[in-house]
Amino acid sequence: MLAALWVAEYANARELSYCISHADITIRYQEAAQKQVTFEDQVKRLKSQSVEERRDAIEHLAELGDHRAVDPLIGLLTDQTADIRASAIDALGALEDARAVDPVIGMLKDKTEFVRSASARVLGQLGDARAVTPLIALLSGPSSSVRGAAAIGLGLLKDARALPELIPRLREQSPDVRAAVANGLGGLRDKKAVVALLPLLKDDYGMVKVAAALALADIGDKTALAPLKEAIAAEKDDEIHSQLTEALKRLEAARDQT
Repeated sequence: MLAALWVAEYANARELSYCISHADITIRYQEAAQKQVTFEDQVKRLKSQSVEERRDAIEHLAELGDHRAVDPLIGLLTDQTADIRASAIDALGALEDARAVDPVIGMLKDKTEFVRSASARVLGQLGDARAVTPLIALLSGPSSSVRGAAAIGLGLLKDARALPELIPRLREQSPDVRAAVANGLGGLRDKKAVVALLPLLKDDYGMVKVAAALALADIGDKTALAPLKEAIAAEKDDEIHSQLTEALKRLEAARDQT
């Protein structure tokens, strides 16, 4: 009797284990299938009449990271809504696919300012040298936000051709652009930029001072230590003081590594 009960319980346990295992496999297959369906569904939603739905689909495609989305997203660069064009550009930047480089370069001539800015920034993310010359051309453009985005993009590309073009832009009237140019020079990590960056530690705008300090930390030239310490000693704003101090710590660490 006991043996029979044990056999029955053993059989039930095996059946339960099989069911759990089978259910787990089924769930995994369903999840894989769902991902495929999700991708196809998002691509279909790109054709929606609703701007919000198209934007949401673009964001989901960027999150999925599926490079099959590159061509559909490139197709959206001609969308009539500027926000959709900019969102598609951002998604292409997230996918980091070389096929997007030329189409995004073309968007540097878009009629909408923030679309051009998104294009300049994303070209830096894409990391292709084909973008260097078009981005340098933007540094002389009429829009300060686009000039700033171009400077940041050039810093991300880390191409030495940008150095002599960026340094004069540290004298830009717009503090946003000065900060962006400092950021770009920090990305280049070229010691030739140090002398030009040092005066920005005394800029009237805190954001510019911080950007210059971070750029100097990125470059890692120890000749900037004393001027940075002077800037910290003279800084009265607590938040700016804290950020400059963090930049100093990074520069000191770079010096130790050297």
